[in-house]
Amino acid sequence: MKKQTLVIAFLFALVNLTTIHAQTTFEAPENPVLKTKQDFLKFEPQIIQAAKWLEETDLDKEPEKRKKVSAFVVQYVSDCPTMNLVINEPLVKIYDKNSPLLTVFIANYAKNFIENKTTATKLTATKAGILSMMTVYNKKINIVKSKEMDKLINLAEMDLLDDYIKDKFKQ
Repeated sequence: MKKQTLVIAFLFALVNLTTIHAQTTFEAPENPVLKTKQDFLKFEPQIIQAAKWLEETDLDKEPEKRKKVSAFVVQYVSDCPTMNLVINEPLVKIYDKNSPLLTVFIANYAKNFIENKTTATKLTATKAGILSMMTVYNKKINIVKSKEMDKLINLAEMDLLDDYIKDKFKQ
């Protein structure tokens, strides 16, 4: 019985290590060429992976890799001919002193458009970005407390986030 318990504990630990490792396996492409619409289509799976990685990986882990992933995401979204993301004052107020949350927002905004090509709107993409920011913020790892973010979390809990986005982001 003791041996069986030990084997089960080992297998459980192995599964946990594999899960943790799976969260950190994304690597940003080196010098991606993003000129034609086909170039952007080719990198869509990497943007989805980057968005997941930025959300799942704690802000205090792999800072150099985070810079590379963030740079890739920003380059993609900035140059993408099918996406028009504007960083406005309400968004700045949300991430405020937590600048890494901006790339979490940008990546998940793009991810929403990529995964929902026929139904995505600026509202749904903005909401996806904000919800992802909330997920990272709620981990409380390398995060400065923010009244605006706490307000948004409360609005989301009351199912009023869409109204806030429609009002502040002028969809």
